[in-house]
Amino acid sequence: MRRITQEQIIQGIKKRDNTVLKYIYKRFYPIILKFILINNGSIEDAKDVFQETIITMFKDVRENPNFKLDCNIQTYIYSISRIIWLKHLRFLKTDGFVPLVDTEKYIYFTEPGPFPDEDLRYAIFQKAFLKLPPDCRDILKMTIDGFSQDEIAASLGLTSRKYIKKRKHFCKEHLINLIKEDPDYQEEFE
Repeated sequence: MRRITQEQIIQGIKKRDNTVLKYIYKRFYPIILKFILINNGSIEDAKDVFQETIITMFKDVRENPNFKLDCNIQTYIYSISRIIWLKHLRFLKTDGFVPLVDTEKYIYFTEPGPFPDEDLRYAIFQKAFLKLPPDCRDILKMTIDGFSQDEIAASLGLTSRKYIKKRKHFCKEHLINLIKEDPDYQEEFE
């Protein structure tokens, strides 16, 4: 199956083009399947999550005539799937939960104090991560999620494993530099 650009995918969704839907399934379902399986889900869970993701994506594109992606289509699909899966896991976790009676008597409110170091570090990391080029974000996210360099190259439409290795190294270094340049990092941790 030939590669379809993001713009062609969006236009295909608007036109209800069945070949675009087939392309989305063939190209992105394996990534979501792997994510769900790694995170204690089943093949059926992956099918359900991916179906819900496609419905959400199609609804977003069709309801917004000026729909435009600010990230890679794979990142967009992965993000929607991840949110859906996390909601599902939260639901499973709270299933069978019996709420406590009269808890409002024992709730005490205090003024929030300064954020712990962990929260500040995470906020600095997030800020720096969002400044990275989209391909760097995709490569690093997929690396964290356990994808091999071959899988990353294939999902980004590249053929060179060496390029992914080199680019990943560059992205890590760039992220570290962005973190070190952050004024909050310099103020708190240096």
